[in-house]
Amino acid sequence: MTPGLNINLSDISDFNLSFLVDVGSTRWFHGEEKKDSDFLNVNFKNQIPKNKIFEVNSLIFNITKHKKEILTKYKCYYEEQSNSLNILLTQDLNFADFTKEIMMNLLEMAQKLCIETIYFLVAKKNPQYIKLLQDLMIIGFEVDTNTKTVNIEGNVYKVLKLPVKDQDDEIEEVF
Repeated sequence: MTPGLNINLSDISDFNLSFLVDVGSTRWFHGEEKKDSDFLNVNFKNQIPKNKIFEVNSLIFNITKHKKEILTKYKCYYEEQSNSLNILLTQDLNFADFTKEIMMNLLEMAQKLCIETIYFLVAKKNPQYIKLLQDLMIIGFEVDTNTKTVNIEGNVYKVLKLPVKDQDDEIEEVF
């Protein structure tokens, strides 16, 4: 059975991850910035809420204000039984905010947490639906043959999946 079929968007956890691309490396935060970079490890996976929505935030550094600001928020759902991570690309996601760096950081997170499969659920009502699908398919995502679409609280999502490779394997980028 494909994960995501039992996602309830109202079942939200206060768990929050944030990442900031910082001069060639990614810095991860859990809630407060006191818990600084490189905290993601296998044991950290035990802290992620199981079968509940949590947020992963992409941060930018606003030079004018000298502080970090959220660029985009991604609703995520970790299913422990299948060791899979579902990331919802909702209908209000702007294609320009879903950069290659953000996509690669989400894949890197899944690798560090030893996730077996990552699923992107792309809202069919997103105005840039086709562009999002194309970008995901370029890096190797495929339509899940078991569940091509899923209905979550009245919204239809296309289900794309990718088995997560070991950290030693390179993720090939196609330009």
